[in-house]
Parts: sequence; C-alpha cells; structure tokens
Amino acid sequence: QTPTFESLFKEYSTKEDCTTINISNTMLKSMEVSIDAEYMQVIAVENKALVPTFRSQVDEILTGLEVLMAVNNGGESVKICQCSDENNIVVEIYIMASSSDECILMHIVGKNLELSNIGSIMDMV
Repeated sequence: QTPTFESLFKEYSTKEDCTTINISNTMLKSMEVSIDAEYMQVIAVENKALVPTFRSQVDEILTGLEVLMAVNNGGESVKICQCSDENNIVVEIYIMASSSDECILMHIVGKNLELSNIGSIMDMV
C-alpha cells in the first residue's frame, strides 16, 4: 500500500530522532511567510537507520506528481513537486531535502498556492 503524507506524519511522530511539525495558516502569517497556505507540515528524520526507508516512502508519495525542480549535489538532493486540482490550480507543494544523514519532507496545502512565493518557504529549509 502506498503511504500518504498523513500516514508518514503519524508514523514518524513517535520515532526517536524524528520531528514532526504542524504549522497553521495563522502561524505562517505571523512568521511573515509570503505564501497563502492553509497549513504546512514537516517531517524531519535524523535517525540514520531510518533515512533510507523514509526516503523510499517519500519517493512513493512523490511518484506521479509534477516535478518542478530536482537538484543532486554531492550526495545531497532537493526535490520540489506540486499537485494541482482539476482546474490546474496548485493545491499542494512537496519539498524534499535529503542527505545520507537526514531527510526532510515539507507538505504545503492551500487553495491556490503561488509558486512565485516559494522562496520564503525555501529560506526556512
């Protein structure tokens, strides 16, 4: 069964050396993040033993999404993907950053996400 972001969020929230973060729209606004999102969730896995499994699960989630950017540099990688609704409006953005020691997945959900504002999110990574 293909994992979902929600199932991974729940699974890794109880594991050692893993952090899950849920940021509401109100908090994003107070942080002066210039993207109109309903919420943002982050899973950070810093347990080296879990990174390969988590990375594989993330790859399954990202399969089939539109890849906006993929960078590989010296064992570190970043991938940004989007999911659009039936009207071609961006409603989800996934940002994955990984190395051999850690893997971070950010999931941003909104009704009409502007990719031009993604820089303020990337500054947080």
